[in-house]
Amino acid sequence: MNTNLLTAVTGGLLLITPLLYILAALPKALPGVVSAQRYRARIQFVSVTGFLLALAAVVGYALGAQGDFVLFALPLPATAAHLDLSVQLNAMTMLLAPLVSFVLMILARFSVEYLDGDRAQARFFRLLALTGGFFLLVTIAGNLGFFTLAITATGFSLHRLLDFYDDRRKAIMAAHKKSLFSRAADLFLLLASGLTAIGAGTLEFSKIAVLAQSPAFPWQLQLAAWFLVFAVILKSAQFPFHGWLIQVMEAPTPVSALMHAGVVYSGAIVAMRMSPLLLREESALLFLGAIGLLTLAIASLVMITQTAIKSSLAWSTVAQLGFMLLELGLGLFYLALLHLLGHSLYKAHAFLSSSSGVDQLRQLKPQAEKGGFATWLLGTLLGLAASMGLALAFALQPLGHPVTLAIVVIIGIAMSQIFIKGALFPSWGSRAGAAVLAVLMMLVYYVLHILFHGFFGPDFAVTVSNSVHYQVFAAWVMLTFLFLSWIQGPGRMQLPVAWQQSLYVALYNGLYVDLWIERIAYRLWPEKFAVEKQGPRMEFATLESDEITNTAGGGR
Repeated sequence: MNTNLLTAVTGGLLLITPLLYILAALPKALPGVVSAQRYRARIQFVSVTGFLLALAAVVGYALGAQGDFVLFALPLPATAAHLDLSVQLNAMTMLLAPLVSFVLMILARFSVEYLDGDRAQARFFRLLALTGGFFLLVTIAGNLGFFTLAITATGFSLHRLLDFYDDRRKAIMAAHKKSLFSRAADLFLLLASGLTAIGAGTLEFSKIAVLAQSPAFPWQLQLAAWFLVFAVILKSAQFPFHGWLIQVMEAPTPVSALMHAGVVYSGAIVAMRMSPLLLREESALLFLGAIGLLTLAIASLVMITQTAIKSSLAWSTVAQLGFMLLELGLGLFYLALLHLLGHSLYKAHAFLSSSSGVDQLRQLKPQAEKGGFATWLLGTLLGLAASMGLALAFALQPLGHPVTLAIVVIIGIAMSQIFIKGALFPSWGSRAGAAVLAVLMMLVYYVLHILFHGFFGPDFAVTVSNSVHYQVFAAWVMLTFLFLSWIQGPGRMQLPVAWQQSLYVALYNGLYVDLWIERIAYRLWPEKFAVEKQGPRMEFATLESDEITNTAGGGR
């Protein structure tokens, strides 16, 4: 088949997928059984069809489709750039489109049972389709202006999902703060788009990647890089703008899963798309990494103090987003993509199965005694040695590249937890089994590292500089992870009891930072709360019944 024709067909398949979701949501949802049945059947059909279309597009790409598929181009005044409705056909798109389509398909199926009997479920399925459709446009967009419009539309439809239960004060608060930060991020993206159009004369991601290699780097592009970083920080719920992501637990569980497994990665996605530009502005990229490291450190400590399953998952997402931005700041964009894939699938499963968490906790055996400093030190050294050995075996040359060395150390510290726990087992056989497991997990990681570098590395095309700034930052990253491992292990027991108690309370409450952010947000933009409604929002019959009898005073 002709390459141009194959590109057009593949791009068309990817563009049809989000449009199906949006078209399915266009008729306004009406209350009642018939409307709910129609919407849930329609969205389930679209979700399956969309996933199959995304897989078909992957086949087209494998057969040779390449470049950008442009449906139409709208000239922008005062610049040489165009606002294109375009799809970028590269490996990253072929990973993200099926991933998001798969998550939406699972959420659509899960929501049928989860919301069965809720009188507003027709509206929920409509909003889910709108949000999913707009976010799919985000994942395939080949133009920064198109991306900005798509993520703005995603934010507006997501806001309606977050305050789906409009009689829950915390849900309204979360939606309100999310709206404030999202609009600020959208403004930064709009400014970045305008400056990029002026400085580069194009908004196409593929053309920006080429122009970013030229010696000239005008001030408009330098400023655009900073605005992009600010947008990524706000979109990714980084400290101190993270509180809304914790409070989003008040929304229906499928909404939480959609947020934590998809939409919250929009900032990371645009950073990956614009990686050549960001790499030219080293200070902006380092700032992004520093914010990610700060968020990771705080959230990982707060997470272990949480008693509610969903709250722990939420703080885990904040920490993982911080880790992802750290990877972006280090210039390891292909690793951030690997991280996005794994964490998205894990978090979707974790939220949708969170109701079984209590049963799992009941089955847990009493925790064994934690080892002291000697055990921690031995386990850490074994983890670092194994990680370094595998990195050298895969020819990653960590000793000559501080950024690579930082990743090797992070993996070693992470896997050292298995060595530490294994050292506490009573038998040598169990200890050996734990050591083998740790090495196998590191082996799997390094294999994926090599594969993603080879397959997705060309999409980013630029290597990170080996400057003094990056060497210092990489050293700081390694020390931070070493400190986190120590303080979560034997280190906290070295603190006075009064300090431990005070630190626990402060961490449990997220260092009280979100309280101040919330107060400032409501002073800048107050929000009115609905009067709490009396009576249940559920109906006596489910959608399997022919009739629904409303409860007295319980209508929406």
